[in-house]
Formats: sequence, C-alpha cells, structure tokens
Amino acid sequence: MDNYITRAEHNEYVKRMEDEHKRLNNRLLTVENATKDMQELVKNVGIMATNMEHMVDEQRSQSERLQRLEELPLNSWNTVKHGVYNAIGATIGGAIIAAILFFL
Repeated sequence: MDNYITRAEHNEYVKRMEDEHKRLNNRLLTVENATKDMQELVKNVGIMATNMEHMVDEQRSQSERLQRLEELPLNSWNTVKHGVYNAIGATIGGAIIAAILFFL
C-alpha cells in the first residue's frame, strides 16, 4: 500500500493541474490575441504601402505638370525673343533691299 496516494493528495494534485490548465489557457488566449493583432497590423501595413505607391505616382504626375507650367513663361519669352529678332532681321533686310533698289 505504499504506492497509493490518499484522496486528499489526489484532490490537491487535481486542483494544481486545473490551476495549471487555467494558466496555460490564459497564456494561449493572450498569444492568440497578439497573433490577431499582428495579422491586422500586417494587413494595415500592406494597405498603407499600396496607398504610398499611389501617392508616389500622383507626386510624379504633379511634378511633371509643375515642370511644364514652369516652362511656359520661358517658352513664351523665347517666342517673343525670336519674334523680335525676326522683326529686326526683316527690317534690316528690307532696308538693305530698299537701299539697293533705290540706288539702282
């Protein structure tokens, strides 16, 4: 009979095992909740990365549009400059032709 344990010892063992199971279940729930939070975070990071890609594309588009807008005054000025040069050249050329015809 030395190998047998008393009912009180058995009940104490059962109580300790139940407490251990409760502790392990609580830890498992904590890990499951943390895993769910991590999955949600990963999903949100993916969405944020996609949104950032769209923002980068939009910024490129706006940068190109801004560059074209900044070039407009320069292009206009160059057009005016070429017009003035052409007018001066035409005036000088006309004066030369008129002088040649006048002296002939």
